[in-house]
Amino acid sequence: MKALVSAIALLVGSNVMAVAGDQTLKFKLVAFYVGDKDGESHMVGATVSPNGTIGTKDFYDKQGENGASTGHSTYYFPDGSLVANYSTVSTGTNSGGHIVGKYQIVSGTGAYQGATGGGSIDGDWGDKSSLKNASLFNIELDIKTPGT
Repeated sequence: MKALVSAIALLVGSNVMAVAGDQTLKFKLVAFYVGDKDGESHMVGATVSPNGTIGTKDFYDKQGENGASTGHSTYYFPDGSLVANYSTVSTGTNSGGHIVGKYQIVSGTGAYQGATGGGSIDGDWGDKSSLKNASLFNIELDIKTPGT
């Protein structure tokens, strides 16, 4: 009986610890176009979370057809980094528009070691953005990390 109780306590404890590894990051991203490389647009950005934590982003975006695009990005935060692929759809004109899309988190370092998960992007670029010469996005990343 003691072995059964100990096994149940261990199982419950390990599940609680795994849940503790899940978190959602929400922040604003201000992004800037840097240039083109190998058929992709190179962009960089700065992030600001509601609690004031700042970070940066380096990413490459490849335009597809009908406003679709795909990309690869790395977010850098004070406590670690996240690598994510994304797909977006843009509506608007050649001078600006609205973008919505999804992230797939593929890896992380530091506090995000072993991260997986997903997320969303929603915002405006070009003449639709409230910031001159910059894009402004709302980002939400649902991060799952292995329990410790």
